Amino acid sequence: MRRNEYPMRYLWFFIALVLCAAGPALSGPAPVDPNSFQTSANFSVDNAAMSLSTAVATIEPRLGAPGYSWLRIYFYSFPVAADDIAGILKGDTGSMDKKWNSKASNPKDYNTSRAVLQFSVDKNSTVWQVDMSVPGHACTIAPFEPDVKTFLQAYQFDGKNLRLKSKGSYVCDMKFMGIPNQKFGWDIDLNTTVFEKVR
Repeated sequence: MRRNEYPMRYLWFFIALVLCAAGPALSGPAPVDPNSFQTSANFSVDNAAMSLSTAVATIEPRLGAPGYSWLRIYFYSFPVAADDIAGILKGDTGSMDKKWNSKASNPKDYNTSRAVLQFSVDKNSTVWQVDMSVPGHACTIAPFEPDVKTFLQAYQFDGKNLRLKSKGSYVCDMKFMGIPNQKFGWDIDLNTTVFEKVR
């Protein structure tokens, strides 16, 4: 038996052990499947309605309100593509919004291809307010605690994963704008990952 056989065997064993331990770290986060953003959500304002097939959720601190965050769900009529993933992982929907903005030359398509729900949440993930916006229209559809309770028919949020089910409508008082009141409607049922916005 050669003099260095045992030390070499131990060395190779040590190298293999280090590589096995480092493997998960070197491989990075698991890839995100673009199909995981698929959903079915319906929104309306008065007689104008839209059906959207994609949901991307983000969260970021609410500036000027320590302990509170903005949890936003962006809905689109088109799918997430592989080249959108890098931004989404950082809570950035810029590439998706760029695709939406490219529809501006066709107002009918543009006005029915995006909606946003915005939640004001505290550090315990309690929702205090819900806003809804679609092209040309925006309203706080759950301004007070009873409204929020009615809106959240199913809600679970652990800081990373969101479960939301809600169906209803809300008449938004538009007198301050000098226009008739508008009826906002929605029908949402989703389970999705929430991505923290990187600043």
